Amino acid sequence: MNDHAHLVSGAPPRDDDVVVGVDGSAGSQAATVWAAEAAHRRGAGLRVVHAASMPLVTMPLGHSVRMPPTPEVAERASALLGETVERARQVEPELRVGTELSALDPSHALIAASRHAQLVVVGTRGASGVRSRFTGAVGIRVSAHAECPVAVVPSLPHTPLEVRERRHVIVGTDGSPGSDAALEFAFEEAILTESPLTVVHAWRMPAMFDPVMTGDVAVDLRDTVVSQAEQSVRTQVEQIRPPDADDLPVRITIVEEQPAHALLSAAEEARLIVVGSRGRGGFRGLLLGSVSQALLHHAHVPVVVTRIPRHAADRGPVPPS
Repeated sequence: MNDHAHLVSGAPPRDDDVVVGVDGSAGSQAATVWAAEAAHRRGAGLRVVHAASMPLVTMPLGHSVRMPPTPEVAERASALLGETVERARQVEPELRVGTELSALDPSHALIAASRHAQLVVVGTRGASGVRSRFTGAVGIRVSAHAECPVAVVPSLPHTPLEVRERRHVIVGTDGSPGSDAALEFAFEEAILTESPLTVVHAWRMPAMFDPVMTGDVAVDLRDTVVSQAEQSVRTQVEQIRPPDADDLPVRITIVEEQPAHALLSAAEEARLIVVGSRGRGGFRGLLLGSVSQALLHHAHVPVVVTRIPRHAADRGPVPPS
């Protein structure tokens, strides 16, 4: 078995699958429920991935291979995967579900699975509040390197459907290609869940202007910035709005605030937050990596980190397993 080896059972994997990483923790159980719902509303299958984290063995001439799962590991994994399949089908009885036992560590197992998936889902905390193997640094690493959007789901009490239907899909934008991808995903999710969409653009006045801005000068400059930002965001929204979203309620919010704080504040009425993996960059890009990381650490609703297609050379190397 080589470093990318895995064992697949059930429905064969397809490129439109939703993938969920599981380890038996409360966090992965919450992720399974969310992923099953997401797969169902997309008309997709669900692929349940468990990572065995088998050790690497150095062979002659320095070549390394990963050990295959032992019978004991395979037996425990089979039981866990079977339980997860049952949980997913309790949520969506007709769901097409397949399972995968990977010899890789959790990050690399999900990054590999993302190459043939439309969405990867992970949980945030394990049993008794302890972070599971699929969370924390794993969630950040997968969000940074996956080749499809990644949803990180908190293990909070399941919100009743009638409450979730009244909540907004929140998306952050700074006009960059990364936020274009986030807005596209947010529109799709808002349509699928029949939810209002709130588009948040956060900005901060450069510090170099603060000492000289007083009275009417400050008010006029801020009014100009807000007006230009609102027009720019409205243009972006209309360019990306799908034809079947003409009747979708869309609210644009322009706030003078740190981007992460603005999105976390908006999350009070959210069912989901969507951000890009990286934004415009420069001095004040909205969707920088630090913003996504802050949301993954502090949001109490699911966070989806999207990405734009790019060449492997631009993606950079995946950290070694």
